[in-house]
Amino acid sequence: MKILYIMVENTANTLPMFVRGHKEMGNEARYLTLFKAAGNFQEDICLNLPLMPNASWFRFGKNAMIPERTQYAEAPGYPPTWNVGFWQKSFFYVRDIIWAPMIFAAIKRYNLDDFDIYHIEGGHGLLRMFPWPLNQWKAQGKKFVINYHGADMRTRGVFPWIDALADINTSSELDLMERHPKMDYVFLPFNVDNFTTTFNSGHPLRICHATRDRYWKGSDAIIEACQKLEKSHGIIFDLIENQPYQETLRRKALADIYIDQVANLGGWGYGMNSVEALSMGVACATNLLQQYEAFIPDHPFCNVSKASLYEDLVAFVENPDKIATLKKSGRAWVEKTHSIQAVIKQVYKLYERENWV
Repeated sequence: MKILYIMVENTANTLPMFVRGHKEMGNEARYLTLFKAAGNFQEDICLNLPLMPNASWFRFGKNAMIPERTQYAEAPGYPPTWNVGFWQKSFFYVRDIIWAPMIFAAIKRYNLDDFDIYHIEGGHGLLRMFPWPLNQWKAQGKKFVINYHGADMRTRGVFPWIDALADINTSSELDLMERHPKMDYVFLPFNVDNFTTTFNSGHPLRICHATRDRYWKGSDAIIEACQKLEKSHGIIFDLIENQPYQETLRRKALADIYIDQVANLGGWGYGMNSVEALSMGVACATNLLQQYEAFIPDHPFCNVSKASLYEDLVAFVENPDKIATLKKSGRAWVEKTHSIQAVIKQVYKLYERENWV
């Protein structure tokens, strides 16, 4: 089989891992992005299209037209559906017209219509307002997996013309399972072997938290609690905010405890930041809702609450045996759950269910 992943931007660098997993299964795989990732991650086929949302003028215009509280608001519907105003739609129509000949040329150059299965990451096609060329490929009998990452569905919503193409919908965000009538859960892949662990604890203990948007993670509450801990227990608190990826990894590796989130606004439970930390042998604290604890009962997290965060962290830092245990169990859990081999097996079980293999 030949598999192609399509994504606006390789934001979490998961695409090379999926490609590697498919190749290990004996199939061909590639990935296509519409523009280069801000984190300078590896690219395969990158169209580098103009008028993309990483431009400063685009962000300025979006913030000017859409109040911040509206940008964070959840989209209505089951599934939530994309719906914006006249001027935004007009912009995307014009952009699609500009993009169409560039995409047509790319299809010919890279034989993009010569794949059997298309994974549409984020639920965004090659164009914003039209299903072309995906609808043509669908008519030819090609198969489609639409994978949603979080805000794609929570605040933006699905595009009906993309949703209509889906043979399988997937997500690694548990709350999205309740927002779409047809959704399968697939864990995010992670290259665990890239990280080494020591499991040693520092003196004093070092706690870190990484964020690019304080709202989604409840970062202000985390900062307040950790600054209080600095005074009461002599811990070192490292706030890693809007830092380059490699610098973030370097500082996380120095920590004993990583705090992911306490707000459950940008998704339930934990994210890739936690997976990285666990792979390094760093104990992780996060807020797990009851549904998530039931879904992953063998998890290696210290469950904390925003309302009692300081008290929860006090109990954690005063229990060195628990910290040591979670450091070791965390690494093993990531290998079992998030390794490339484990995740790709999940994907192929879905293929088997649909009789694609």
